[in-house]
Amino acid sequence: MKSIIGFFKSKVLWLNLLVAILLFVLILIVTFWGIKKYTRHGESIKVPNLIGLYENEALEILKQADLQIDIVDSVHLRTAEQGVIIEQTPKADSRVKGDRIIFVTINAKMKKQVAIPNLLYLSQRQATYTLQSLGFVVGNVNIVPSEYADMVIGINCDGKELSVGDKIPDGSTLSLTVGSNTYNADSIGGMPSVVGLTLSEAKDIITNQQLVVGYVAFDDPQPTTEEEKQNFKVYKQSPAEGEGIVLGKRVDIWLTTDLEKLDTQTSATDNEPQDDFFN
Repeated sequence: MKSIIGFFKSKVLWLNLLVAILLFVLILIVTFWGIKKYTRHGESIKVPNLIGLYENEALEILKQADLQIDIVDSVHLRTAEQGVIIEQTPKADSRVKGDRIIFVTINAKMKKQVAIPNLLYLSQRQATYTLQSLGFVVGNVNIVPSEYADMVIGINCDGKELSVGDKIPDGSTLSLTVGSNTYNADSIGGMPSVVGLTLSEAKDIITNQQLVVGYVAFDDPQPTTEEEKQNFKVYKQSPAEGEGIVLGKRVDIWLTTDLEKLDTQTSATDNEPQDDFFN
């Protein structure tokens, strides 16, 4: 019994116990200090407003604020400049920890490309509505004599005639060519021949006669570029050469690279053309 009491009265015991307690307290202090430093407890940074800035501008501002940036999406917004930030998370003026990632959405640097729909022989009103619903702007409307009154017979952008499927920037201004009610049913003579001509040459002759270029068909393999189209020549036309024509008459043409077809130089009198848009 005396030995037990003597053990608890030993200075060595209490000294060791004191050292253990001090070590435990020291470990707790170091641990909490490390956690506080790692989590930056009590510290926060005000998120800057990045809306309307370009990526490089936002990156510099966030770098100075000890924040990071991550582009998570790109959208097409007509009301904002291309390439600027239009949305951010967290929002501006929020409080965040240092080194936090700010997620942003930018307005696409390139305008969205939209395909031209088939508008041939739609009414002007219907064609205008269709184009506007796709994001285009309808500008000039050119009225020409035509057997198809108030129907769209052509569409162009910046002076370039467009075909179905051509892709142009969203928001582009387009011009329509529409048939008039002044169609003259009186014959103005015989249809000239466009056989053996390229598409551009044939179109020049047709339009100079105040006629309308209608269905344009290319033999397979179909051309994919304007340069390839120039290798094709007209081998068939409707109305045929010499047929009586009137102002605004539609002229359909077929083109090929086949020399045998070109040598025959036959005019088209069959194969009713389809209501397809110009190629």
